[in-house]
Amino acid sequence: TSSAMAMDKNISKIMFNHYAIPTPKWFMLKKGDMAEQQVDENIKLQVGYPAVIKPNDEGSTVGLSIVQPDVEDVQLGKALSDAFEYSDNIMAEEYIEGRELTVAVIGGEALPVVEIKPKSGFYDYVHKYTKGFTEYFCPADLPDKLAEHIQKQAITAHNALGCEVYSRVDFRLNSKGEAFCLEVNTLPGMTELSLVPKAASAVGMDFTGLLNRIIELSLNK
Repeated sequence: TSSAMAMDKNISKIMFNHYAIPTPKWFMLKKGDMAEQQVDENIKLQVGYPAVIKPNDEGSTVGLSIVQPDVEDVQLGKALSDAFEYSDNIMAEEYIEGRELTVAVIGGEALPVVEIKPKSGFYDYVHKYTKGFTEYFCPADLPDKLAEHIQKQAITAHNALGCEVYSRVDFRLNSKGEAFCLEVNTLPGMTELSLVPKAASAVGMDFTGLLNRIIELSLNK
């Protein structure tokens, strides 16, 4: 199913590649397969530092760490053990320096791009679920052509994983204006802090209207 594919970050990224959706470089690690020194060598060869270390099948940035260059000998071991605590399969991924963006797709249409700006650090579990820790801008301050391009990429990613009613597609945008798709969330949050309601609000759809639209689309499948 689309949710199972989206939850498996490795399969998602294979599908992104197949549909020519740019995604950060990555490789997979299985628990017990490789000593820390080998992992370090592979990161340097395949993705470089900074590197994102995360469980292959967790959401909400649970178990995720960003390992910085020059201190990888200190940070890598803890990052690996944190990720392996949640899954036997983890991902080492290229870290894209830049802006955090997300696009909600509902009924095959993309809502305005949202920019996420944590007040400190990165957009981790605490920043996602604690009021006041993160600022959101919708629509994001982007040139129209770039915003449209990212919206099209979001729809392509949504369709690539076979999503039907709605999803939220996460991106990083580098300083050259290149967007990289990180993942598709098939059960995005629906609280007052959540991103899909913020995007819907930007096109005049209140929370009740958003829920009604999702229900209507689900019943018409």
